[in-house]
Amino acid sequence: MFRRLFHHTFNISFRTSEMMTASQSLLSTLRKKTGYAITNCKKALEMNNNDIEKAENWLHAQAQSQGWAKAAKLQNRSTPNGLVGIMLNTKCAAMVEVNCETDFVSKNEKFQTVVTQTTVACFEKSLETVLSSDVVQKSPVIRLGFSSEQLGALQLNNSSDSKLSDFLALNIGLIGENMAARRGAALCSTNSNIKFASSTHPEQVVDGTSLGKYAAVIAYEEGQVSSEQAELREIIDIEKLPKQLCQHIIGMNPQSLEKEGNSSNEEEAALYHQEFLAHPDYTVREVLDHVGWKIKAFLRFECGESVC
Repeated sequence: MFRRLFHHTFNISFRTSEMMTASQSLLSTLRKKTGYAITNCKKALEMNNNDIEKAENWLHAQAQSQGWAKAAKLQNRSTPNGLVGIMLNTKCAAMVEVNCETDFVSKNEKFQTVVTQTTVACFEKSLETVLSSDVVQKSPVIRLGFSSEQLGALQLNNSSDSKLSDFLALNIGLIGENMAARRGAALCSTNSNIKFASSTHPEQVVDGTSLGKYAAVIAYEEGQVSSEQAELREIIDIEKLPKQLCQHIIGMNPQSLEKEGNSSNEEEAALYHQEFLAHPDYTVREVLDHVGWKIKAFLRFECGESVC
């Protein structure tokens, strides 16, 4: 009888141990997959009978609800910091500014993911707009702009169910700071002669997206160079020139390509009339003329700058 009792007790203990191990494994998996607090993951599994898929959905729903509540609570807080993100290919270059309260959070991995996802959403929408529009046929380069509300309405990862505003609210709840997708812009073209280049400062690349406090994009066209222009072309590093032009735009903050009036102030603010930072003996126009290039359009964002 003692043997039977011992055997029965041992089996119960063994099964209990197995169940605890399995439960701990599920808890560990859910924690790693979602990044939520272990107490919340445990509660999710308990409420959903250890069904990890249902537990994950429950966690996301709870976090989304709490995120929107947190976002509403923090919405009046100032967001002077943040990052600018850029994504481009051969047809389009998109740029966004996403703000947060502190510089510390701008270095946070979760916040940087918010910026990259916002950039991707803006880029995909811009590309979709250009490829389905005839506007580009009337102009070599089309310029698109996105307000904060328009960015928030964009679909996330091509999902019709998930909007960028939901993702932003979710991360406000997770990070605990107010955030805002402030603005976006893009230069796009289906003209194969148009090329794009970009630069950010300080430069950082996360998941194929360039991040920085300052950013610039150019749309340009290469051309033929005459024998008279060949001398300067030997001085200029053609491979570095697109990035150097973007760096110049970041540093000199031009307001237009050409001056519209006769005042010296307008000349200083016009890109073509500025001394080129990489080759100060020449203006930007002189450098471009000598290499046979033309800048068709440019964009510049500075995080936190006032916008007219």
